[in-house]
Amino acid sequence: MKNLYLVIILMSLFLCTSLPLHVYAQTNEADSTRNYKLSEVKVSASKNGRFSDYSAPTMQMSTFDIVTNPAAMADIIGNMRVLPGVQTNDNDGRLIIQGGSPGESKFYINDLIVINPYHATSKNSAVRSRFTPDLFEGIALQSAGSNAEFGQALSGVVNLNTKGINLMEPKTDIAVSSVYAGITHIDRQPTYAWRASINYTNLLPYSKLFPDNYQWEKYYQQLSADFFLTKEFSPLTKMTMQLNAGSAGGEYLRYNVDSIRFDNNFREDYLYAQANVYHTFSTHWSLSAAANIVMDKLSATDVQLPGDKADDLTLFSHSKINLQYRTGALTNRTGVELICNPFEETYTSGQAYDLSVRNHLLAMYNDLKWFITKDLTLSAGLRGEYSFYLKSFNVAPRVYLAYRLQPGHVVSASLGEYFQLPDMNYLKYSAGLDFTSAKKATLTYSYTQRGKKFQVDAYYKKYDDVVTYTAGTYTPVMANGGEGRSYGADVFWKSYFKQLEYWISYSFNRTEKQYDHYSTPVAPSYVSQHVGNITLKYWIAPLKSLLGAAYNISAGTPYYNTNAPYEKLGATPSRHRLDLSWSFLPKEWIIIHFGCQNVLGHENIYGYDYSAVTPGLRQAVTSPEKRFYFLGLFITLSRDKKLNQLKTL
Repeated sequence: MKNLYLVIILMSLFLCTSLPLHVYAQTNEADSTRNYKLSEVKVSASKNGRFSDYSAPTMQMSTFDIVTNPAAMADIIGNMRVLPGVQTNDNDGRLIIQGGSPGESKFYINDLIVINPYHATSKNSAVRSRFTPDLFEGIALQSAGSNAEFGQALSGVVNLNTKGINLMEPKTDIAVSSVYAGITHIDRQPTYAWRASINYTNLLPYSKLFPDNYQWEKYYQQLSADFFLTKEFSPLTKMTMQLNAGSAGGEYLRYNVDSIRFDNNFREDYLYAQANVYHTFSTHWSLSAAANIVMDKLSATDVQLPGDKADDLTLFSHSKINLQYRTGALTNRTGVELICNPFEETYTSGQAYDLSVRNHLLAMYNDLKWFITKDLTLSAGLRGEYSFYLKSFNVAPRVYLAYRLQPGHVVSASLGEYFQLPDMNYLKYSAGLDFTSAKKATLTYSYTQRGKKFQVDAYYKKYDDVVTYTAGTYTPVMANGGEGRSYGADVFWKSYFKQLEYWISYSFNRTEKQYDHYSTPVAPSYVSQHVGNITLKYWIAPLKSLLGAAYNISAGTPYYNTNAPYEKLGATPSRHRLDLSWSFLPKEWIIIHFGCQNVLGHENIYGYDYSAVTPGLRQAVTSPEKRFYFLGLFITLSRDKKLNQLKTL
């Protein structure tokens, strides 16, 4: 493997010196959408200069896929649970991709990292995405290797690309539902388009009808707003700007296994802003520059102990400049980026503890994409990063190769190394840590034709320098003392029969990792070895109705004593969830939607909390509510009264 890495490094250096240092450019709209096709696996150099979705294992989703999936409830994250290699647990909700912890996946919007893309929620409740799916033209999950432009993600990347002017239809969307109300307005002119939205969520009415296991003193509320603008200054220059702001919070009572009362009062204020600029110099050269900033302020009580309080302030900024050169079947892309991530925490429990981190990361990368023949394509990249806080440097080579056996049939392989900074929960205790790394190899066969897709992936991943610590004190001893491995296979099949569309996926994963307080490699409690999903959508034209059903089944996961010595005590029962939905269109521009998640009320167990006082006494970790019901009315006001919020019905 070291020899292969050396070859990749030499190849990338050769290309950097032999090709002009310029970025992809377009001279007109026709040139900007030029595509090279490897059968049905399309590799596009789009007008925004993106070419991250080059690999066959990239799974593309549309807004329609998300809003009609009963398992998603119009949530980007919820929809991804039906994709191969992905798991989400209802007591958390964050993505688990091919055995990696939730922190090993990153969300990108227009090629920039957006930290904490999830809304705050109560303990053991699933999170939801902050961002609405109808803002994006492309939503792609890259689980089997990303190119060198994408860093700080050991297991997967969710890449979200905002819509262009032509896809922003002028209209006003009004939503009134059992849990929230909102309004969105879109306007479009010849050279620009904008979108503004405001939403308010209040769980008081819903929780009165369907109470959960917590006693709410102040029901969860959330007020959020977003704004998006895309502007074409000329055929050669384009800009996008976006803003998302929200405030959420609540207060509830719960009791732990020892009947100790916890008064959880939490509040979060979140602000996100981003700008992207794309400029063309000539037929072959172009430039893109982008920057974002995130402010996340979180305050919570009874976090670890009754009477304690934590106040966190996270600032994050990601800036990037890309130069790209493209000619014929060859594209070369070079970039530099800077990530700044200051963090401050005040934890109070009897006395106040102040912690702060000034974390900055500088990165450079070079990516080559070469269509060697009409049947063979190669992508190779090299990424280097330096952390000023850790005073550490890494180099990550990556390569991807795909071959078309015959029309529609593609075999591909990827090999690469990925690095990631330790989580802020570790960095705030120690500046003496290093990057965690993962070497990953993937082999894929895919078949695509006329909206149908069949894909099989096999992968192997080896972890090094995983963070471990000694538990039991407020300031634990941290070290990069862990290692591990993860391997598995995923199968995905999407097709249709007349008015029935179906998605079927199965994932096998075996992960063993020495991490956190475990002294030896163990199977993580968040990963299930076997996961199966089936999603059905059926359109009944006479009834103007779209029916949906989704079923998820996963094998039980190991659980451990939550007190030292943390030994394995068993495995949880298997988990099941059946979700149903019905979308009815009394008018073309009016939708009534009803959905129910976990219709059968199956109690899924995600582990056990053990008593620190009474030996053997334990409490199951479950979601605080057995079912979730949703009823909504969605009205779209447009010039011709033909648009609706399901897009294609």
